[in-house]
Amino acid sequence: MKARGLPIVLCCALVAVLALGSSAMASGGGLSAAERHQIDATINSFVNHAVKRQNVGASYDDVTPRYRLGMTRAEWAKGSLPVFPYPARGTKFGWTVQYRTGNELGIQLILMPRKGADVGAAALPTTLKLVHGRWLIDSMVPGAFFAPEGKPARVVGTNDFLPGPGNDNNSPRVASTPGVSSSFAYIPFMLFGLLVLVLLSLALVSGFRYRARGGKLPPLPRRSRSGA
Repeated sequence: MKARGLPIVLCCALVAVLALGSSAMASGGGLSAAERHQIDATINSFVNHAVKRQNVGASYDDVTPRYRLGMTRAEWAKGSLPVFPYPARGTKFGWTVQYRTGNELGIQLILMPRKGADVGAAALPTTLKLVHGRWLIDSMVPGAFFAPEGKPARVVGTNDFLPGPGNDNNSPRVASTPGVSSSFAYIPFMLFGLLVLVLLSLALVSGFRYRARGGKLPPLPRRSRSGA
């Protein structure tokens, strides 16, 4: 396997883990086949139009009034949406159930980038509400974005989109792949410093003993003096 293909392999593995981890919830989420079919239709329409920014007005009926923020259909169609844009590949998209509470459904939406897009796969936590018998998108937030193929492995999460130290321009704070903590870099210096302290201590003790004998060297062992 080529090294440049590792990030996408890791990305796909993590997406698979997300899917497997929620498979039990998905199978027992209390959704009927008809509801799943209707949710698929809502998600596919929403991503193909709002997320991709293609014929945006067609997604107006896929979201709840709360998500529209009071925008009219004409205003929504202009494209200034509270929806995170993403160059998704395909026209049908996978999702897994995270929870269901009454008329609220939480899912993890998995999107893969179209060919040539300089982005990696994305996992987007999405909430749907059952309104007048139809599941509508009520919220969608940036969850996790993985490095594109050929780029160093990294994951950008929700917290990376929040302002913080060294992030004055509100640019994402990239979470690099785990490595050895910088704290371990001090261990060799600590060991060297400890060795120096031990040697200095021994030298000081020897100097005190030498002064205590009046500056004279200690007597030779008896066998050495007798020549035996």
